[in-house]
Amino acid sequence: MKSKGSSLLVLALALTSVLMAAVIVSAKPIVCTMDLIKVPLGPPHPEWGPNTWSGTVSGYIEGNIYFYKTGGKLVGQANHFSEVWLITDDSGNTLLMGTDKGVVSLKSASYRMSGVVIGAAPQYQHLKGHNVYMSGEIIFSTPPEATGIFRVN
Repeated sequence: MKSKGSSLLVLALALTSVLMAAVIVSAKPIVCTMDLIKVPLGPPHPEWGPNTWSGTVSGYIEGNIYFYKTGGKLVGQANHFSEVWLITDDSGNTLLMGTDKGVVSLKSASYRMSGVVIGAAPQYQHLKGHNVYMSGEIIFSTPPEATGIFRVN
């Protein structure tokens, strides 16, 4: 009888350790790099119209990323905006999608955005509802390009 109780205690402790490790791992931010290009008339999305930026995302998530501007206002040297973003695999299947608000400094050519994951493929469901931060630099070439970091906390 005593060995059965000991076995249950060991099993309970082992399960607790596994669950705690899972929580610790999921608390670590997910970081990817982005390479983007401004698309004057990119492929339209049925709900959001033509995309304004598109490119690739690499790291924890590998795929294509598209941004669809939903609002904006130029205030001096700062362009404030809101948008919907979508990350797909090479077959066009949605991996992650979300919304954000951000600002581009026309003076320093830098950008930063913050938002939230609102949709996810089954393998990324654990990220739904998490905050997203993006930042980087814009190269004002023809067409404009940008590099940056995509982070999910």
